[in-house]
Amino acid sequence: MKALILIDIQNGLIIKKTLHNERFFFNAINNAIKKYRESNSKVIFVQHNNKQLKYNSFDWEIDERIDKQETDIVVQKKHGNAFQKTDLKQILLENKIKTIMIGGLVSHGCVKATCLGGLSEGFEISLLKNGHTNWNKDAEIKIIETENELINQGVLRYEL
Repeated sequence: MKALILIDIQNGLIIKKTLHNERFFFNAINNAIKKYRESNSKVIFVQHNNKQLKYNSFDWEIDERIDKQETDIVVQKKHGNAFQKTDLKQILLENKIKTIMIGGLVSHGCVKATCLGGLSEGFEISLLKNGHTNWNKDAEIKIIETENELINQGVLRYEL
């Protein structure tokens, strides 16, 4: 089984900042969601919780441009790595998921940490091309550096 894990695509991380290649990002995410649902694979949203992204606040909610459905799995986290002190690994094991594609925010932060966390937990990890981004001035460089580092660690880069 496969799963698509989408990290921190929350209002508070998007509304106040301009994402690099925002249109490509949202298209890649929603295309991946569609393909994973069509193949009866799991779609998992991970939401960060902190002072800025307070649980149940508008800033904490998933951006409305994302095709999130009631049947999707949602995991709450307080650390960059979505596997750290969450039930994500248990959810994946219960659903017999071995292969994970990851996208979301931000490339060099929580996306990278979760990719590496998934590898260390023994999962096969792919990074969704154009499905991760950030808002840094040198965003493209951050994305390329992150992708190269993750590829060197054993993460695959996949374009849907």
